Amino acid sequence: MKKIQDLLDKYFHKIFNNSHFLYTILFFLIALILSLLSLIPGQAIGDFILLFASTFALTFILLMFEGLIPQLEKYLFSAEKKFDRMKIIFFFANFLISLALTLTYFFIGRSTQISIQFLGWDIVLPLIFIIIYFGWNLIQILYLRIGFEDISVKTNEKIVDSLGTSKTKELVDVIMLVLALITPVLLQLGSFFYFFGKFNQTSENLTLFIVVYIFILLLIIFTSWRLGTLFYRCKKMNSSNSYSSMFYIFIWLIIWFRSFSFLNSLYGVVQSSTEPDIMSSAIDIVLMVITAILVLRSIGDKVYDSLFFKANNMPFFLFAFTLLYIEGQIILITGAGALTAVFDNSNQINLINNILIMLITVIFYWWYSENSLERKGYIVKKSYYPEEVALMIYDFKDFLETKGALDSNKIGETEVQDFLDSKHIKVQEAETIEAEPEEKFEKIEEETKSTEDANNTN
Repeated sequence: MKKIQDLLDKYFHKIFNNSHFLYTILFFLIALILSLLSLIPGQAIGDFILLFASTFALTFILLMFEGLIPQLEKYLFSAEKKFDRMKIIFFFANFLISLALTLTYFFIGRSTQISIQFLGWDIVLPLIFIIIYFGWNLIQILYLRIGFEDISVKTNEKIVDSLGTSKTKELVDVIMLVLALITPVLLQLGSFFYFFGKFNQTSENLTLFIVVYIFILLLIIFTSWRLGTLFYRCKKMNSSNSYSSMFYIFIWLIIWFRSFSFLNSLYGVVQSSTEPDIMSSAIDIVLMVITAILVLRSIGDKVYDSLFFKANNMPFFLFAFTLLYIEGQIILITGAGALTAVFDNSNQINLINNILIMLITVIFYWWYSENSLERKGYIVKKSYYPEEVALMIYDFKDFLETKGALDSNKIGETEVQDFLDSKHIKVQEAETIEAEPEEKFEKIEEETKSTEDANNTN
């Protein structure tokens, strides 16, 4: 049980630890209530949900800042009891403060009551929450690529270590290229046959389905051509690799998942008149709770030890962010403030969300696939950063000195630095490679534990 608890603490940021379990239960209860309230149509319920989500998000934000105060740690994060009385008191006190602030804002801060209308709660809050919802979905690829790139690099390194630079290695690289090119085709063929029977009920639905798959086919052709041309450029430098092929496979796993979700949502939209509302709503609630867990897991890895985030108070930030993320989707369905309902259900939101993520992923791949190969020296670089130019000048100086073509007594470090300064080029110190998020989180935990032990000793 201890090993399981340690794993949960590591990968879910202590939200299932005794020290934070009460807050986690309250968070999921609040998220469930939000989901249930979203089933009630009407602008008035949308305003209430906005007030409800804002109040509890502010409550968790206040707890986040209080978690930075060492004197409060024994009250806020006691590991002896899951439902410690002091935790309940602190949460309730912060809730009352948050409720007073949000109620005041809602009563006197409507856009029609203040001079700067945009700052009214009925305009600014709905916009912020919608931006959080779509924004987080769209930038996830920037963080997913870290894991994709790490696995791709390790795969390429294992092939190099086992085969070196032999002809066999080049053959393996070609095989990996072929595997990468056929992967999206096989994935989409599976989806095609899965959905074909569902959409083949009416001619209109079938036509819509075919149009979607023509779009997906264009994405496959577009990205496959990019992978093929990059592989050819690598071959021209005698640096063929399996890295780019493996990375391409991971990118297409994301695109395939999003396309599958898009088609599933599209089917839900075209069949909305025949689907039972109760079942659809129940599925939406389950998916929303699952989404909350996934957001907690994913964004927590991106928040490191800093001025505002420590191991103990980080879950409060995650809870607040996730509530705002959920509220962003609910606002689009119910409407809130001056924003009327844009969509009838979550299927319509998912249509827009998934198509945007697919496009962003393809655009990202088009840029990053070339950029990463340039950085790794697999293809000729088209441009250099000033820092890279500076390092190259120093390397060239060392090269000339080694060949005896440069007198180090006449041209030394000072002269080179003066030349770089005259060109406004700065040299940054080499930085240690950043640790993975899990390693950083472990470091945060160790530092926190050391601080607690020191306090106990004192």
